[in-house]
Amino acid sequence: YIEDNLSKYIFDYSNIDDYYKSKISKLIDNLDLNNVINIYKEYEFVYVKEDVKHHGIIDLLIEYKDSYKIIDYKLKNIDDEEYINQLKEYKNYIEMKTDKKINTYLYSIIDEELKEIK
Repeated sequence: YIEDNLSKYIFDYSNIDDYYKSKISKLIDNLDLNNVINIYKEYEFVYVKEDVKHHGIIDLLIEYKDSYKIIDYKLKNIDDEEYINQLKEYKNYIEMKTDKKINTYLYSIIDEELKEIK
């Protein structure tokens, strides 16, 4: 159910400028996509915790047998505290849904840099 060329399976590049298409392709080509169970794009969620409504859209959520990877794309500045906090919010939500290990990453499209956020 998952094709050998996962970059074509995950993304429809038809509406993306060639410059950005090559940068996003590099991310996908460098991901460990062996043993993937599910791939979710633009995974939207809403929940209420302690009377506060939380909403988010996870750019890319990859499910493996024993873990998840959450990847959020940014043009640049992946050290921005606001982006890191956003990823923590995503992780908090997924942790409420599973006991699997969760790894979070920010990807700078401009710099072609994938950084794990702990």
